[in-house]
Amino acid sequence: MTATAGIIIKIHECLVMGAFTYPLGRTGDSTIAEAKACLQAVIFGEEMGFRDLVIEGDALIVIKKLKSDSTDR
Repeated sequence: MTATAGIIIKIHECLVMGAFTYPLGRTGDSTIAEAKACLQAVIFGEEMGFRDLVIEGDALIVIKKLKSDSTDR
């Protein structure tokens, strides 16, 4: 699966301060894509000079992975 992250930085939910897309390349599953997108959002926010960030994403994927009893690589 090839994935791309779309990242938007907003202030007070209305003023867009920055946006970009980041190619994540080939990822094994959606959980890895979500983790990579989160990392890129943090890096982008830090590069723009923000110290407090709220990261939003598809939390259902992460919750399902955390609840799973299977061992991950």
